[in-house]
Order: sequence, then structure tokens, then C-alpha cells
Amino acid sequence: MNLTRTLATTLTVAILLQGCASQLKPPPAPPAVTESTPSATPEAVKAPEKPFPIETFYALLVAEIAGSRERYDIALGNYMQQAQITRDPDIAARATRIARFLNVRRAALESALLWAEVSPTDAEAHFIAASELIQAGRLLEASQHSAFLLQNDGSTLYQSIASRATSATDTQRELLLAEFLQRLAEHPANTDLLVGVGLLYQQQQQPEQALTYVRQALQLDATLVSAAVLEARLLNDQGHPEEAMKRLRLLLDAHPDNDRLRLQYARLLASIDLDEAYQQFSILVQQSPHDEDFLLSLALISHERGLVEEARQHFESLTRFERHSSVAHYYLGRIAEASEDWQVALEHYLRVGPGPNFIAALLRTTDILVRAGQTEAANKRLSAARQQFPQEAERLYLLEAEVLNKYQQLHSAHSLLNEALALFPASTQLLYSRAMISEQLDRLEDLERDLRAVLKYDPNNAAALNALGYTLADRTTRYQEALELISQALQIKPEDPAILDSMGWVQYRLGNLPEALLLLRQAMQAYPDHEIAAHLGEVLWVSGRQQEAREVWSKGLKLNPKSTVIADVIRRLGALPAPGDTP
Repeated sequence: MNLTRTLATTLTVAILLQGCASQLKPPPAPPAVTESTPSATPEAVKAPEKPFPIETFYALLVAEIAGSRERYDIALGNYMQQAQITRDPDIAARATRIARFLNVRRAALESALLWAEVSPTDAEAHFIAASELIQAGRLLEASQHSAFLLQNDGSTLYQSIASRATSATDTQRELLLAEFLQRLAEHPANTDLLVGVGLLYQQQQQPEQALTYVRQALQLDATLVSAAVLEARLLNDQGHPEEAMKRLRLLLDAHPDNDRLRLQYARLLASIDLDEAYQQFSILVQQSPHDEDFLLSLALISHERGLVEEARQHFESLTRFERHSSVAHYYLGRIAEASEDWQVALEHYLRVGPGPNFIAALLRTTDILVRAGQTEAANKRLSAARQQFPQEAERLYLLEAEVLNKYQQLHSAHSLLNEALALFPASTQLLYSRAMISEQLDRLEDLERDLRAVLKYDPNNAAALNALGYTLADRTTRYQEALELISQALQIKPEDPAILDSMGWVQYRLGNLPEALLLLRQAMQAYPDHEIAAHLGEVLWVSGRQQEAREVWSKGLKLNPKSTVIADVIRRLGALPAPGDTP
């Protein structure tokens, strides 16, 4: 007997006997077979006629009734169970389709593999089995099912397999590549395989080999979008963006409605020509106005180009899409903050949920609240975030301390860091941050204790070595000890401008003026900064080169017109400011 036909007939009778046909909903429709999914072979279409136990019949009848009443868990469970018991292709196929419809990946994989096993000549079964194996990351097994499709003129999945291999290990990719090359030797004109091999070589950092196979695919089919896109990526990665754009532009002229091609072209332009990228994303949004990813790209580029009102409108539209709502609110907060509309900015930042922009939004929220004198509100907000995301607690303590320090709430910052270090006593970042606050509070013993603790945990921490060495040189007379610490830091980072500045300063303290001048000039050249200018100017002044000192201070004041460091040096040395300077 035909199982599916008999089941359907009996189900109809059962429903009529229940007298409630009008109240029942149809069972969930299986996912539609896409154009790329191969049709079932004749052998698979004609189900075998065979008897089956009454228990199976009853279980499937219950499954269909459950499905009609939207109890899909029961429907799927019964079909999965009976597929394993009966090993019937029809039941396995039905279980697979229900699982895919419900997006229950593990069940879909299990039933699809069974379906392909019990119906080994069914192309659809192999196609779906390969698809589910790709989802599960079992790429070598997926390749075996794709090989069946290749041998039987079906739609292969080699490109999809290769694309997923980005998360595989080098060894796994090598095994996959060997499998692909073996199949390619048997089917040298298969473009899906050629592009797949190209993708694998790209992932293995072998762009020349990748280009060879991609261009073979393009010789066979010059309009193959996937091959053209990969070729463009490879050319761009090799430093030939103009050639990549030229090739994509030619193909785009021939296929102006191909969104995927235009998207790749626009993305390539985004790193080269922002104005042209803006034009391309505008076209994409016009062609696909409901595509939220295109709209997000256009909004970001508009914001980058300074088209504030246009960007705001796009981000406002994106708030309606749950997937991009948080990023939209984050940038709307940025836009509002730029125009000093603090309340609106705060409202948007508070609506940014967990994700890539959450910490940044939290930092901006804290900054706004502390600036407005609402430190307690900021602390409550961050305290709640630390409880909600304990894995980010250390980082959130650091961010809050940074904001408090910015607005000179040093005692609050120090107390906060004490609280943080009670929870994370070995955190070198928290110890370093508290040391820097201690320096501003003139608590030099506390600074030295914390920095020594950092060096106990991390002896090669150049920042801690330099900070301790500079403080000893600047705030004490322990110059030789300072020299040893800064020398260690300089060995670790010999070109770091901050460490060069510290070394120049300790040499000045030791009376080595020529050496100090040489080092401070190097530091100033590497990183023009008002604090380095203050040091260099002082050494020049003491060396009798007052005019040059004034010029250096003048340059430093242009870098930071509000520099109190330069003003203090000039006042301490009794030096007149350079013309036009306002220390």
C-alpha cells in the first residue's frame, strides 16, 4: 500500500468523524524546493507499497492532527521516531521537511542523512543532506553528497562548502582541497568546483593559485557572478583595486540589476572612493528598498560623508528593524551628541542593546551623565551593566574610572578602582589605572606600590616601567633608579615616543643636556605633543638656547592652546612667552 496516500485518506476520514474539520488548520507546509534544489528521481517519486504496523499508522495520524493544531513539536517528534523505526523514505522525507520548516537543525540533519541513506538515488535527499551538513560544519561529508549530485548532473554545493571552510582548520581545508581537486580532475569544466577550489586557495593564503582557478571558471562562463566577485576580491587583496573595480564595472554594466554584483562593487569602493560607494549603495537601496543591510550601509556611508540629515533619516528608518535597531540608535545618539542635544543623545544610547555598540553607548551615556553632574545615575547604570554582563565587569570599571578622571572626579575614580580591585586583585589594567589616579592625587607611595604590583605580574610591561621611571625622575631625586626602569622600557619598545621623552627627561635630571636634547628631539619628531614640547623647551632654555625654546613652546601651544604644562614651565623658568602665545 502507498503509505502517504493511505495516511491522507484515513486522516480525512478521522477528521470527518471528529466533526470539527472547520476548526482544524492545515499541517505546516514543507519548505518549498528552490530552483537550485534538484528534482526527485522517478524512483523516489513512486513510493514503495508495503505494509506497516498499526502503531506507525497511529503515530503518524497523531502527528498530522498535531500539525493541524500547530503542535509542531509533537508532529516532528512522531515523524522523527517513525522515520528511525520504519526507515521509510517517505517518512524520512516528511520528517526532514518539517524539521527544516521549524528550523530545528539537529533533527533536520539526522532525518536528512537517514533519507539519503534509505533512498540512495534520490538527488533531493542528497542535496538537503549536503546542505544540512554544511550548516553543521561537517564539510568533508557534505562534499561526498555533492559528489553524488555531480555524477548525476544535479546542482552541486561546492561553492557553499568552500565558503563555510573559512572557520575550518588548515588541515581540514587541505583535506577538502584534495577532495575538490580529485573531483575537478574528473570534471574539469565544472565551474562550481573551479570557484570552490579558488575559495579554498584564497583561505589558504595562496592568491595566485586561487586566481588561476577562478579565471578558468570565467573563461568557461564570463557572466559567472560568483567567480567575478572572487576575482575582484583577490585582485584587491593583491594591491590591484583599480583592476578589480574595472572588471566588476564591466560585468555590472552587463547586469545592472544584479544586487550581489553591485554590493561587491560598492564594498570595494568604500575603501577607495567613498563618494562613488555612496552612489552605488543609493542604487541598491532604490532597487531593494526593503533590504535593511543595504540601508544600513548607505546610512553609515552618509554619516561618514557628513550628510548628517540624510544619515539621521536612514538610521530612523532602521530603528523599525529589530536586527539593526541597536546600531541605528547608537548612531542617532552620536548625531544628537554632535549637535549637543544631550537629552536626545542619552535617550538613543539607552536603547542600544547587547552587541558591538553596547559598550561604546554605555561609555557615551556615562560621559553625558557625569558631565551633567549625575555621577550617581551613571554609577547605577554601569553597576547594573556589570551585574548583567559579569564577563565585562573589569572593562566597565575601567571605562567608568576613565570618565571620572576626564572630569577631574579623582577621589571618586580612586574609590571606584578600589572597589574593582577587591574583585580583580591581579588585574594589571586596574592597578595601572589606579596608579595614574594616585599620581594626580600626589599619592606617590600608592602609585609606586601599584606599579610594582603590575611589574610583579608582568615584568616586561613597558608602560608600567616607563610610568614608574618617569615619576621617580620627575617627582623625586631617585634618578639612577629611574634611569634603570626607563632603560628597561626602552629595550622593550625602543621607538616609543613616550619612553624616549622619559629617557630625555631623566638624562636632563642627571645633567646630561646633549643626550637629553637628542632624545627629546627624537620624541618630538616621532610624536608632536605639548608635553614633550614643554620638556624640550625647558632643556633648550637651560642650555642657553632661549629663542629656540620659545619656538618649541609656541609649537606646543598650537598643538594644545590650553596646555597648562607649558604655562607652568614658562612661569617656573621666568621665561617670557613667545609673541602671540597665551600660556
